[in-house]
Amino acid sequence: MIKSLCALARKPGTTRGQFQSYYEEKHAPLAAGLFPFSGYVRNHLIDAPDFGWDTISEFWNDDMAGTAALLAGTVGETMRADEEQFMDRTKVVPARVEEIVLSPGARADALGLRSALLVTGTRASADIHAQVIEQVRELAEHSEGVSVDLVDTGTQFPASAVIWLPGEPSALPDLSGLAVTALLVRRCGTAVTELLGTRRS
Repeated sequence: MIKSLCALARKPGTTRGQFQSYYEEKHAPLAAGLFPFSGYVRNHLIDAPDFGWDTISEFWNDDMAGTAALLAGTVGETMRADEEQFMDRTKVVPARVEEIVLSPGARADALGLRSALLVTGTRASADIHAQVIEQVRELAEHSEGVSVDLVDTGTQFPASAVIWLPGEPSALPDLSGLAVTALLVRRCGTAVTELLGTRRS
């Protein structure tokens, strides 16, 4: 299973609310029916107005070659045309990640809220990843639904790692020496039965 993230921003002249509504009502159903995703989640920011992006999407895929072929054909043309309706395509930032689930449980609270902790630093990515895993593993011993995405190097994604926690946690991992941007997001996931990838399997 391959996982990727993508940071997305609204089209100039529109609001965050307009962007997120169009994404959920129009774009996400379109994508779910055209690409072989095994999982598809949109994390819509509800704070941090100056962050620079409005949504961080998660994609799980068993067929990257098939997805690339679709993007190069008419399906890609359809998606890009729809993106032009609501998205600033110059700010699309994808990244392949290694997902590490550290504790089972719901990925969001009862209201659908979760926290994304974006970790950056000046050290090598491998060192950052090792520190994040060590510290977050301790937090996961006492918390449910904790996971970490380790971002591949060589991308423009705004983090070296992303820590996902349900709701607004009272305690955060000790990541001294690293910069952490905490974002509160609303998690919206496409039902498994609506994903093309699961219907094909």
